[in-house]
Amino acid sequence: MNSKERVMCAINLEEPDRVPMTLHGTTWVQQRLCRDLDCHSHKELMLKLRSDIVDIRGVVDPTYVGPGEANEEISPGVFRNYLGWELREYETEFGIEADYDGFILQDAASIEEAAERFEWPKVDWFDFSGFAERLDAWQEFAVMVSSCSVFQHCTYLRHMEQFMLDLAMDQAMAEYLMDGYTDFYLAYFDKMFTEVKGRIDILRCADDLASQRSLMISPEMFRSLVAPRLKKLIDLAHSHGVKFFFHSCGALTPLIDDLIGLGIDILDPLQAAAEGMEPEILKARFGDRVCLHGSICTQYLLPNGTPEEVAVETKRRIDLLAPDGGFILAPCHVLQNDVSTANVMALSDTGYHYGQQVMAGH
Repeated sequence: MNSKERVMCAINLEEPDRVPMTLHGTTWVQQRLCRDLDCHSHKELMLKLRSDIVDIRGVVDPTYVGPGEANEEISPGVFRNYLGWELREYETEFGIEADYDGFILQDAASIEEAAERFEWPKVDWFDFSGFAERLDAWQEFAVMVSSCSVFQHCTYLRHMEQFMLDLAMDQAMAEYLMDGYTDFYLAYFDKMFTEVKGRIDILRCADDLASQRSLMISPEMFRSLVAPRLKKLIDLAHSHGVKFFFHSCGALTPLIDDLIGLGIDILDPLQAAAEGMEPEILKARFGDRVCLHGSICTQYLLPNGTPEEVAVETKRRIDLLAPDGGFILAPCHVLQNDVSTANVMALSDTGYHYGQQVMAGH
């Protein structure tokens, strides 16, 4: 099997020739890995890491032709993109990181004021000429496109605290924000999938709905406000033959049945350190209905463990989650600067060799 076939086999809840893997890092981590592993292109890095899924965001994109710049530096180290988010880059003891800052609609008092301050992006701000052909070089991989959201992206405009207040006390504002992003993503990805004619396999949605210990909103609020909009994105992907990958950090278990009912194909990231997210429980309860993606801890193990400890835990996760198929091995979050190259390679090497061994035994 090639990477695409291997991943699609896992998504279809079957056993592939080996356990498929996803290994992606922040921009700065990928730059470091390229240096350390002597890679001269992103594709070479993905092959060296044995990553079966490639996220094409920032690698192959349509051309931005909208107003201003797609990502403008508005002050030293602070960038604002066409989605309205501001990110500030800063130095840590491990290297450069970035976080959200300067929430442009945080103090907007009304929908009218929000509409005056921020223009929702439009699909005609993007030129798709040649985009499909540029994807041809990646067809051995499962090709994933990222960056859609119903809930989380609203917090980057409004700030988490204010958006949570909106959900509780000003649902008209909350729905205005959720509809703004949902409607744009529906138009944008419909255009993209139409243009690429089957060259994209997976649409990834990131909507962190839980904290380490519990949900951030009630199941009832999820069902009434988030789920109907999320369902539109899932149905759009499926109408183009694209699988739907849903990411939420935290203690998500109370919503997993709902998410499966909406039609998600892949559940990420199996954050084992969160309350009630033990991989063996998730496998037993949901493993015959949805593909499980993730499970390797980025909070404690990968930053602090030795390569030997990473290898031991990787084998344990494969033993728990790989039998009967429906599992893609990956870190619980995008790799950050505190994860050493040695630990990344311990995960990759163990996943590759032991993942073959376990599948061969079935």
